[in-house]
Amino acid sequence: MAVKKFSSAYYVVKDMDKAVGFYQDILGLNIKFRDGDRWTQFDVNGVAVALADPSEGTVPPGGGGTVVLEVDDLGEMRDKLTQNGVEVNDIVDMGGHGQYFTAVDPAGNIVQIFARS
Repeated sequence: MAVKKFSSAYYVVKDMDKAVGFYQDILGLNIKFRDGDRWTQFDVNGVAVALADPSEGTVPPGGGGTVVLEVDDLGEMRDKLTQNGVEVNDIVDMGGHGQYFTAVDPAGNIVQIFARS
């Protein structure tokens, strides 16, 4: 049996409201489900990106995974994040594969913002 599809990814966060503000208000994701401060789930084109209270899971030594979010206008999103005080890195050009930059969410997780060429 093979993997059917990528279903979801989640980050463990200590301050749910602050993290939700980042993903909802700054990145523009829509909340699909929220269980108080325990779990918040966003739908990104059929893939769940979720935030979890530390009681829901732990981050392995060396960090966790990285969520990659695709946008149409990389510069516009980078400017928006910068204007909101979010730590961002320089744009990396991957040639014909596109460009990306990384940002740091309020819990210290790395989020990669990607645009196709």
